[in-house]
Amino acid sequence: MTIKTNAIVVNNLKYGDNSLIVDLYTEKVGKQTAFIKGALSKKSKMRAALFQPLNILETDLHHRTSRQMQRISNTQILFPLQQVHFNTVKSCIAMFTAEIIQKTLKEEEANKELFTFLINAVQTLDLNKTGTANFHIAFLIHYSRYLGFSLKHENMPMPQIADITFNNLSGFLLNKQQRNTMTEYLLGRYAAHIENFGELKSFAVLQEVSNGVT
Repeated sequence: MTIKTNAIVVNNLKYGDNSLIVDLYTEKVGKQTAFIKGALSKKSKMRAALFQPLNILETDLHHRTSRQMQRISNTQILFPLQQVHFNTVKSCIAMFTAEIIQKTLKEEEANKELFTFLINAVQTLDLNKTGTANFHIAFLIHYSRYLGFSLKHENMPMPQIADITFNNLSGFLLNKQQRNTMTEYLLGRYAAHIENFGELKSFAVLQEVSNGVT
């Protein structure tokens, strides 16, 4: 069955000489894995650049529930990202965000509210001009609700941070130590609630590039 659906790229992995295995979170059928044959070939109609993490796509998904990897075709960028892939700080935050989603999102059924939240998060990261360094904190706090545990009302190291949203990121003036402390606390709470959460490879990079950024 072919389903036309919007999707967010969560992760990609090179397969063989010129193909990709891509994890997607789709609007209509939840989390799916797709095989993109020849994506790294210069002749491919579906080039690898389409499948960078957090890209928002419109695609035809050839979906079979009995198949572990789906096929997709007629893919195009639905919302061209202006900064995420070109701004060093935003690129690192995007990598961190995508890794969080990859580690935690297991739903293979549609969840319109969650999909809308993720689309809004990606667009906020891309378009915001201030408060960028606080984005991942707001994301971790509000994303937790969709995973079945809410961190918003926990006894956090900085109680006022519970009021952070994507709309007021620049209103929280955190220094390096405060931001790191808050992030480590939130990741600890994720680890307590998510089985096999483990360490994030992207966290050290995020700490390095976001120091001093507002």
